[in-house]
Amino acid sequence: MDDLLHEVFDFDVDTYATLINVRVQIECSDQRNYSGRVYTVDPLTQSIVLIDDITNRVHIVLRPDIIQLKILDRNTSLQTYTDPFQSSNVISNEQDDSSSDRLEKIRTFLSSKRIPFKEKLEENNSITLLIQNGIVQINAPYTNETISGTNEIVLSRIKLLLKQIIN
Repeated sequence: MDDLLHEVFDFDVDTYATLINVRVQIECSDQRNYSGRVYTVDPLTQSIVLIDDITNRVHIVLRPDIIQLKILDRNTSLQTYTDPFQSSNVISNEQDDSSSDRLEKIRTFLSSKRIPFKEKLEENNSITLLIQNGIVQINAPYTNETISGTNEIVLSRIKLLLKQIIN
């Protein structure tokens, strides 16, 4: 499995999905080499989006340029690197423990699913999570009843996703 990109292998989305957050080294044509964590794999073009561990730069490696892919580390902990596409300014809040636990679970879940969100500090010092520029809002105490939105399709999908982590 260390040489997934050999020409005898067909592109399999499920196999490549296991590479997300895995540290790899990619050898490309023209003596170029990239290493870092796989951010995502485009299923259509088979290109790999790679985040350099040291510089946090993003590289898009096109499938035709790839000669070899080596897996360096399968530790997929999201805690070990910062996501350059997610906002890093976290606002502290003074809410009850269960509400703050749910907020942190939702933040982690949305980040892991690569769903962009923003945080808005309300007048009562609670935090509202805004998805898709406010199309969906998740208000304190972060339960299924406090999720609202203007687009019913997006709202139902977000509720279905969050149902996995909040009751």
